[in-house]
Amino acid sequence: MNIHDLRDAQVRYEKQKVTILESREDLYQLRSAFVRYFTRDKIRKMEIDSYVVGVDLPAKGFNFCYALERQLDGLGRIIGATAFKFGLYYGRTKSDSNYEYRFTQKFGNTYQEAFNGVKETLLELLTAGESEDIEAIAANKFSPMFKGKILCTYFPERYLNIFSSDHLDYYLTQLDLESKELIGSDPIYKREALIRFKNQDAIMKEWSVDLFANFLYSEYPGRPQWEKQIEEDETDPLADYRTPDFPSNPEPSFIELDILKPNPSSTKAQSFTNSERENPDYEKEARKLKKLGDRGEKIVMDLEKKRLVNGNRSDLAKKIERVSLKSDALGYDILSFEVDGTKRFIEVKATRAPVGSANFFYTANELKMAENCDNYFIYMVYDVISESPKVWAIKNPFNPTNGNTVKTPINYRVTISAAKKN
Repeated sequence: MNIHDLRDAQVRYEKQKVTILESREDLYQLRSAFVRYFTRDKIRKMEIDSYVVGVDLPAKGFNFCYALERQLDGLGRIIGATAFKFGLYYGRTKSDSNYEYRFTQKFGNTYQEAFNGVKETLLELLTAGESEDIEAIAANKFSPMFKGKILCTYFPERYLNIFSSDHLDYYLTQLDLESKELIGSDPIYKREALIRFKNQDAIMKEWSVDLFANFLYSEYPGRPQWEKQIEEDETDPLADYRTPDFPSNPEPSFIELDILKPNPSSTKAQSFTNSERENPDYEKEARKLKKLGDRGEKIVMDLEKKRLVNGNRSDLAKKIERVSLKSDALGYDILSFEVDGTKRFIEVKATRAPVGSANFFYTANELKMAENCDNYFIYMVYDVISESPKVWAIKNPFNPTNGNTVKTPINYRVTISAAKKN
């Protein structure tokens, strides 16, 4: 996650917030009317045609499933999955053209039994939602998508209105929240992780849950790329600004490489092969590398925790800190530890390229930290967007200075004193 991109997006969103709220007011009113109409007492006495899709809509009031799926679509989409997600519907199937009540047998052996089972399951879900019994919600028999929509409709300030498991995985990954256990869990736990992220953020904790979901889709990190797929080529003006589609739960591993003597001729050839390399766009390069670097830091964090746990130092694994999220001025990204408790200072560099030479930008502040620190490492993350990144832990090449490490100055800080003309 790029904390600076997140803050920039929050600034943009804050400017639009009033307008967005006004544009969604009709949906909020409709949701409130639906909840007032389908009280728990009303649900207990509900007739089957007030629940199922596929029948005529009532002249007054709501049809339960139709309203959640269609009328309240703007507050979270569940359109797309089959009507069996409701447990019961009226219609036909591909193999049977007759119109009749269709049901899933986990709710009963006849459609009447199934409907009673659906009502019981719905009331149980509302009880679990009200008491915030997450385990009971996960165990509820409704499909994850449908029960997610029910929960955010009845408890809009508590439960997140994002229902696709793929979308949830995408946002967890882009926000560096994913873990193997979380990605493999019920969607309710994924939504809970995103809600915690919202409530722990100094800005977003003041937002409604619906605004948070709207922010994720519209501003940061934006819709999943497979919904807006555009090839990253020279014709796409946004290519350099798009967040790469990082895989969930990559399996990184350490590798060992030797630092070789530089080849002057190859270095010169690489530097001046064309006009673009002679006049590189450093701002563009920095923008690309920042997104990869942020992901590299998450990968290194996970790998460092694993290293310490394997060294029987779970206590130290819990103390690892990603300091780059607080400040870029420290000269390193991650504070980790040796198994004996000694601090390990890690600067992370990442690339899409496969394992090979390490070629990266390095700031004067990072260099100063390296030159004055005994236990300093540069972690080079190769294949950062793959499912199996490789990490080369380079022991401080600047203290003592490694003669095979080449530093090339590319930027200058310029100071020009000025005064008004007489």
